[in-house]
Amino acid sequence: MNRNLLSFLGICKKSGKLSLGFESCIDALKKKKSHLILITQDLSENTKKKLYKHDYMECIFPIELSINDINLAIGSLVGVISVNDKNLAGKIKSLLK
Repeated sequence: MNRNLLSFLGICKKSGKLSLGFESCIDALKKKKSHLILITQDLSENTKKKLYKHDYMECIFPIELSINDINLAIGSLVGVISVNDKNLAGKIKSLLK
């Protein structure tokens, strides 16, 4: 588990730059607010198919965290997270490498 990523997600949530959950993330993508979509390892296959169907594959990153790990970091049981700030998304991408 990447503690730096979890801590940074908590900071992003406090700054109001996250959309949480499938529908909210799709709305952020359609409005061109989203710069990065994170999906958890235990997200259902059906939800993954729906997400990839929207043709935004270049900004979708699977992470090796579970929904429960995300819950501990940001206090929400979600498997899909949208980062709606370009600089924060860049920092998260660097943490994922």
